[in-house]
Amino acid sequence: FCSQCSKLNKGPLQTFLLNMVKMYAKNVDMCKLAAAKFDHMKTEQIDLQKRLIDTQNDQINSVQKTVQTEMKSWADVAKKNLTQSKVATTKTVKEAVRAANEEEERSKNLIVYGVTEDEDGDFYSFDALNEVVKSIHEATVADGSLPNAVNVYRLGKKEPNKTRPMKVEYGSSSDVDLILKNAHKLKVNNEFKTVYLSPDRTKEQRVAHSKLVKQMKDMSSRDNSKHYFIRDKKVNCVDKK
Repeated sequence: FCSQCSKLNKGPLQTFLLNMVKMYAKNVDMCKLAAAKFDHMKTEQIDLQKRLIDTQNDQINSVQKTVQTEMKSWADVAKKNLTQSKVATTKTVKEAVRAANEEEERSKNLIVYGVTEDEDGDFYSFDALNEVVKSIHEATVADGSLPNAVNVYRLGKKEPNKTRPMKVEYGSSSDVDLILKNAHKLKVNNEFKTVYLSPDRTKEQRVAHSKLVKQMKDMSSRDNSKHYFIRDKKVNCVDKK
């Protein structure tokens, strides 16, 4: 009975075993395929990471190169600016010293307006002009101290119907200050009432002073109850006595 049963069940058993073997083989193939795909994906990931690292390295190198270039450019600009600054500073100092020296020399000069000039156009000699200056000194300086002029001459070229101003050079600015301080006395002197004394100003200073004079005249025309004068580069006024 048992031999017959074994004979009857042999076919299905073989089929089952064959199916199991096929399934196993299929699973093995699938595992191999999955492993191959995993290896491929791993390789791709490694390649991607490598490309990413290479890209980052390129970017870093580019940034470093740019920084180095910019630093060099900045250094060149800074060096150039420093050189220009040194030149500008030296130039500024020289100009300041020259301006100070010019101002010092001008402070020793006096400009005299309104002194009659010969109609023939000839220059006054130094002695003749100096005598005029001495007379002005006597009319302005009350204490009898008479500063000595180093040089006296007319300014500009002779023109018809035009009286050129005189430039008087002194050895000290204090001499000029003393005369200018007493210049108002010329107004009550018949000989020099049309003569006007002025410091030796630059062109810019003359323009600024002219504006102040115009302002002073305008103020005086609006209110003549006050005495107007220019001091410290501005128009001042006091009540008339």
